[in-house]
Amino acid sequence: MSGRAKYRIAIVVSLIFGGHAAGGAMAADLAYKAVPPTPMFDWTGFYAGVHAGYGTGNGNSATVDPSALLALFPAVPGINPATSTTSPPFTLGVGQSGWLGGVQAGYNWQSGHTVAGIEADISASGIRGSATGAYALRPVFLVGDFDNYAGQVTVNQEIDYFGTLRGRLGYGGNGWLLYATGGLAWAHVKASLDSSHVRLTNNFPIAGLPAALDGHAATSGFNIGYAAGAGGEWAFAPQWSVKGEYLYLNLGRNVSLSIPGTSLAGGDIELHTFRVGLNRRFAP
Repeated sequence: MSGRAKYRIAIVVSLIFGGHAAGGAMAADLAYKAVPPTPMFDWTGFYAGVHAGYGTGNGNSATVDPSALLALFPAVPGINPATSTTSPPFTLGVGQSGWLGGVQAGYNWQSGHTVAGIEADISASGIRGSATGAYALRPVFLVGDFDNYAGQVTVNQEIDYFGTLRGRLGYGGNGWLLYATGGLAWAHVKASLDSSHVRLTNNFPIAGLPAALDGHAATSGFNIGYAAGAGGEWAFAPQWSVKGEYLYLNLGRNVSLSIPGTSLAGGDIELHTFRVGLNRRFAP
């Protein structure tokens, strides 16, 4: 075979195998370009959902001073303050706890990984608490005779529904959202004071006692305060997500109450709430 023929065969082989290599590279490049990158999940838009959880915290405190009841006894035969005795003053603090459940709705805006939003919610609740304290009362009269009484005071407090209006700011990943939140909180609060007394001896009966020592007072109304907390949300489907959230609520001061020997001061009501929820997203 001549040198020229060998040269022509080499060119043909080179073209054949070179063409296959180029075609393979082109095919691989086309296959790579045919798979688009996965878009970032976008939290922008309206959403609404439901939630359930648990709340616990401190209510108001009642101050009990049994010695103040001595003033309720009649002037005749009169009380001897030097020899009459009562239990020392004490405080009854109310701890509250219970279930909660309700609905929420809001709107999110997302730019890059930053997600900002606003959310409103309302919850029915069984968050309530009570505290009871007992004391002794021994009035000694000027004529030297006396009676003994046992007294009991009960404080009740209940939050039957509450809600918040909060801003949210967080970091959104691929289907995940971690956020901080804070804003306005409000609640419908009920409170009551009750006292009852039992005569232990009957040395010097006085008409109307011990019923005159008993007391009852109740109030209900709306409290306004603030909420702050944090949470996380996961989109398990294009339009559905689940969330977990912690909120601290300071609900301000309740209306003060008083009955003979006992007063309920208007202190701050604090709650720690833990909830889980389900949201449905809508188009922005």
